[in-house]
Amino acid sequence: MTSLVSRDKSYQYRTPREVEAKQYTFGKPTRLQEPAMAQQTGVELEREYVWDDLHRSCVDALHGQIKKEFDASIVYLKYAAYFAQEKINLPGFEKFFFHAAGEEREHGIKLIEYALMRGKEPVNKNTFQLDYSYKVPAATNGLSALEDALKKEQEVTLSIRNLIKVCEGDKNDYHLVDYLTGEYLDEQHKGQRELAEKIATLRKMTGSDDAPKEGRKLAEFLFDKNHM
Repeated sequence: MTSLVSRDKSYQYRTPREVEAKQYTFGKPTRLQEPAMAQQTGVELEREYVWDDLHRSCVDALHGQIKKEFDASIVYLKYAAYFAQEKINLPGFEKFFFHAAGEEREHGIKLIEYALMRGKEPVNKNTFQLDYSYKVPAATNGLSALEDALKKEQEVTLSIRNLIKVCEGDKNDYHLVDYLTGEYLDEQHKGQRELAEKIATLRKMTGSDDAPKEGRKLAEFLFDKNHM
């Protein structure tokens, strides 16, 4: 049988090196040819395409905020577990803090998704380490837990404001600033108001610190049942 090569009179055998050399004469080289060309010219080709201009200082501050959100979630989980104990048994506080922990975790996840959307790494692998050191005080009650939660929310809010300061100004990252202002600060202020209201109501119900212990415990029980 006559081979296809022998029937095609125009066919001319070329070595792989000759074929490669000839391909370089036709327009822009393909991706497969680029490494060989780089080796020949001694020029290292740039492989990473920069398509977003989120400033490095914004990225670092964003990493810090992500950590703060997850750290707050851990604190609230510990409070939820505390109130879920059979000897404490305040299901309203338990439910409230489990919900709060879920919200903080969701905030952290949303910031991770934002960083990925902007083409940046979501966390710094060299520095990202969650804080599990917080311990719920042994004498914790509903009022002190709510007061600690309000302090934590104020801390997170301040951190968000600092992140906004880093990313605005000469960085001019209006998109991130708008996202943080609309999605995060609004919810933070509403959450702080809710906590402040609960604290004020519980203080009225429990009375002063020198009020009878039994009366304060009853007030806490009723507050847990009706206001949490």
